[in-house]
Amino acid sequence: MGTSGTRYRSLISLAFIRVHWRLIFLTLLFSPILLFLIAYWLFPLPLDKLQPASSTVVLDRNGELLRAFLAPDQMWRIRVASEEISPTLKKAVIAYEDQYFYWHFGINPIAVVRAAFANLQARQVVQGGSTITMQVARLMQPKKRTLGNKLIETFRALQLEWRYSKEEILTLYFNLAPYGGNIVGVGAASYFYFNKSANQLSLGEAALLAAIPNSPNLYRPDLNPQAAANARRKILALLEEQGKISDLQLEETSSEPLLQRRFDLPFLTPHLSEKLIQLYPQNESLETTIDANVQRLAQNILQTSLQPLRSRSITNGAIVVIENKSQEVLAMIGSANFFDERTDGQVNGAMSPRSPGSALKPFIYALGFEHGLISPQSLLYDVPVEYSGFKPVNYDDQYHGAVTVEEALIRSLNVPAVNLYAQLGEQGIYGFLKEAGVTTLPKPREYYGLSLILGGCEVTLLELTNLYAGLANQGRFRPYRLLTSQDQIEGKKLFSPGICFILTEILSQLRRPELPAVWDASISIPTVAWKTGTSYGHRDAWSIGYTPRYTVGVWVGNFNGKGVPGLVGAEVAAPILFALFNALEKPSGSNWFVQPAGIEHRQVCSISGMPLSEFCSTAKDELHLPGISPSQSCTIHQLILLDKKTKQRLCSHCRVGKKVSEKIVEQWPAEIATWLARNGYPIQTIPEHYSKCSKVAAGEAPVIRSPVANAEFKIRDGVNLKYQKILLDASVSNRSKCIYWFLNGRMIFSGDPREKVFMKPHKGRHTLMCMDDEGRSTEVRIRIN
Repeated sequence: MGTSGTRYRSLISLAFIRVHWRLIFLTLLFSPILLFLIAYWLFPLPLDKLQPASSTVVLDRNGELLRAFLAPDQMWRIRVASEEISPTLKKAVIAYEDQYFYWHFGINPIAVVRAAFANLQARQVVQGGSTITMQVARLMQPKKRTLGNKLIETFRALQLEWRYSKEEILTLYFNLAPYGGNIVGVGAASYFYFNKSANQLSLGEAALLAAIPNSPNLYRPDLNPQAAANARRKILALLEEQGKISDLQLEETSSEPLLQRRFDLPFLTPHLSEKLIQLYPQNESLETTIDANVQRLAQNILQTSLQPLRSRSITNGAIVVIENKSQEVLAMIGSANFFDERTDGQVNGAMSPRSPGSALKPFIYALGFEHGLISPQSLLYDVPVEYSGFKPVNYDDQYHGAVTVEEALIRSLNVPAVNLYAQLGEQGIYGFLKEAGVTTLPKPREYYGLSLILGGCEVTLLELTNLYAGLANQGRFRPYRLLTSQDQIEGKKLFSPGICFILTEILSQLRRPELPAVWDASISIPTVAWKTGTSYGHRDAWSIGYTPRYTVGVWVGNFNGKGVPGLVGAEVAAPILFALFNALEKPSGSNWFVQPAGIEHRQVCSISGMPLSEFCSTAKDELHLPGISPSQSCTIHQLILLDKKTKQRLCSHCRVGKKVSEKIVEQWPAEIATWLARNGYPIQTIPEHYSKCSKVAAGEAPVIRSPVANAEFKIRDGVNLKYQKILLDASVSNRSKCIYWFLNGRMIFSGDPREKVFMKPHKGRHTLMCMDDEGRSTEVRIRIN
């Protein structure tokens, strides 16, 4: 019994001992893990230190760097993702810094022991045992190299391995590593040392960048080229030793010359970049719609084209290129030279409001087409006119009588455009510009008046170019896009495809300034629909053009507002426009707009531009919009009846009982006939009305052009009244041979309608009446003070 008890106690003791040692073993095993977990929770990773504020970068549509801005701490940090780093660079860094990076858990015990042994032997630090993960920990929180800090670094390395994948840790290293001076990370280093992105590095370049972080200032190729070359060869030799490159690669790469300079970062879109960081200050990366190749092309063409103009005191320009399909801005040049202070190069000419001159005129004609007021061959009157004191004149100070819509637009005549704007009233250009997204019209419509269509407002080159892109997009107007992240907005359908096609056909007829008169025979140039504009005082020269693929806008001028006589859109801006189109587009005929449905050809009178009547003898062709374009038959060609005996014209009242003959005549409206006759245009003489007829003939009454209704005049003291005479001017149909002027019921003139009449002023309110020889009359009231 005693023996059994002893044996039983022994067994219990043995079991206890076994459990005890198991507890000891488990405690020894799990205590570090437990301690690590407690420390991990108590001392979390300072994640903000892993992602310090980086440089804001502006990229083109393909990821090419356009411009970068210093980080808030004045360091250059261009953050890169893993896929943006050259695989060769990754291979070189791992081979040199941490051969077993993908195998260890943040600490390489073998490397630590080896480094400790080497350092003891040398009695100084000659070798480090830090892994890439430990280096990330040190770069995250730089400290003096002490044993205590090394333990902290080791703990942080374990934390990093716990939280991140190996690829993520490697990417952190590449973004935190120092490369000399204020260059941090391989993203910035690649540009400063090799003028390329981190995914384009050659073997030699990758080897050098792998070495520099070990001694950033010693191995800088721009400061110590020999030390940099030696460091590069050391990395290459290591790669060859590890079998990652061949002997031939080692020798060839080692002998490559080093570029002993530090490049400047790209500076391709300074104006756009400045604008974007104002709009999006929190964005680290701004991916624009810019195409770097198109941007460079436009910049070079602008600079080259402006050189010969500077001798004429024309100093600057701006360019915008838009891809029509997406309405994305492919190029935006704000000035010829951003750093030229003499020409105010830092002014953004692409986004600065300026007077557009005649560049808005196509849109007033589009509105005229839309409201059925005109068609391409309709006649418009280019004669003197006054609207409440506003007297529009043409660029050449001349008037051209009756012109077609097509001719008025091609020749950019002012008076027809103003007349059409007045006819449209509230449906005119102001409301359209607002709907189309123009933001530079802060005042109400009345503020701008009719001069708006002649450039009496301000627009930016960017918004004006975008307006023309709306024509290229068949009448759909939507906002331009500067960032790839911006949503594509459907926009507003303000014109029909038919209207845009008609307008495009007209605008493509303008003769290009760099070509001879026979340019139509050339098939090596692209077809472009385009328009120019010149602001009042020759301060701004514009040229905007479009093809199915691109819309290009050009502004030329001086940012100080100085006017120059030679600053004319067709002479200085248009050549730049076509130089750019010649580089961007394919030859003529390869791609052009297709005539849309809902538009047809028709025959119109070759004189009036109206649909043919039975009395028209000749015809011409025009495009029109069925159901919208004017449909009234020709009113200029008319059939009249003549008394065979007197050869006088008979009306319905006086032809009864008389022998008559028929004759087709051209009867011009009262608005234009007198001006045509007065200025020597061949205008048919129409036989006078039968003298014994007592009825007032039907037809248009005289149109009084001067003085205008309700005009006020002031008699100037001390000036002879004969120098203050008031012009009496009226226009009548070419049926009228004589007119009569009456002042307050008293006739003061009778004679030829072409003759100019003047009256001496007398104070008071007066009624002036003009009557033609067939009894039709018009009157106006004036006041003389």
